[in-house]
Amino acid sequence: MQSIAHCVRSLCFICVNFALLLLLTLPTEAHDPGLSTATVTVGDQQIDALLGFATQDVVVILPANANSAHIGTSKGFQAVRSGLESLTASGFNLYLEDERLAPLQTTAQLKDSKNIEVRIRFKRTNATQLRLLSTFLERFPLGHREFLSVQTATGASLAEAMLSANKNSFQITLPVVATSNVSSREGPSFVEFLKLGVEHILTGYDHLLFLFGLMVVCRNLRSILSVITCFTVAHSITLALAALDIVRLPARIVEPMIAASIAYVGIENLFRGDSPKWRSLIALSFGLVHGLGFADALRELGINSGRFGIVVPLVGFNLGVEVGQLCVAAIVLPILWNLRKNPLFVSRWVPFCSVAIAFVGSYWMLERIIQN
Repeated sequence: MQSIAHCVRSLCFICVNFALLLLLTLPTEAHDPGLSTATVTVGDQQIDALLGFATQDVVVILPANANSAHIGTSKGFQAVRSGLESLTASGFNLYLEDERLAPLQTTAQLKDSKNIEVRIRFKRTNATQLRLLSTFLERFPLGHREFLSVQTATGASLAEAMLSANKNSFQITLPVVATSNVSSREGPSFVEFLKLGVEHILTGYDHLLFLFGLMVVCRNLRSILSVITCFTVAHSITLALAALDIVRLPARIVEPMIAASIAYVGIENLFRGDSPKWRSLIALSFGLVHGLGFADALRELGINSGRFGIVVPLVGFNLGVEVGQLCVAAIVLPILWNLRKNPLFVSRWVPFCSVAIAFVGSYWMLERIIQN
């Protein structure tokens, strides 16, 4: 009996030591409750919030079909991007005094395979009492923390705090808005959007190649003006709809479609000869797609952030795109029409240019499909 008791005590001693050893090693194997970040930058006209998450933490707060391995890829991230933007826009709340600020824009992007960033922009008022409320922290595992940093537009720190599900709010008194800075920021907004439109069309090689494909077979001024006008009207429509978030397609769909429109124009030039019929209708149709591409550029400058709302950005940007197109046409068209006086150019070089346009468009389309 003593031998059996001794064996039982020995076995219990071994089990207790094994359990202690397991507890010591458990923290390195257990799931980390996680740490997210929130950097709030306070400017004179707007407040920008940059939220940082690990992909494995995003999986927790999104629907059950999300997977961290998939979210870490461009294709997997695009599948959950809209849901993440909606969740953070509704769950990261800013109040000035008692007024809740409505997000002007929310954009999520995949920083790398393990990290995701969400940018949220708010319009600032003259109130100085800022209160932050992160309600989405309740979705994270117990123990998850959010490191909050509030700073000025110049990078000077205003406050820091560690938030959690139990302590998900923070309040701070902001510096008074400088009136002179307000007026100087509001004045040149139209010029900024006009400049962005010109720069975007002049540096947008895919848009320029599409226009060149349309122009290379146009034989008179009336036809090219009709094409450019239809293209402008079309992209203005979708640009406005996208800016208002009425219509929004992910870049993985829009960018290959833009490249496909270039390839189509080149192929049509080959099979339908000079100045194909319905060319204006084609410009109108594909202009709708290009407008969705323009919308991404417009968001970079902050649409709807000025005192004139969405009117100034849309008019300024569209006018800038139109000015850029007319500048390109004013340079390219006289050269093309002068070359068209040579029959050899019409019979050989126009088809050659069309083949090159179709090839480049097809290459860009495949490249963008593979990258996404």
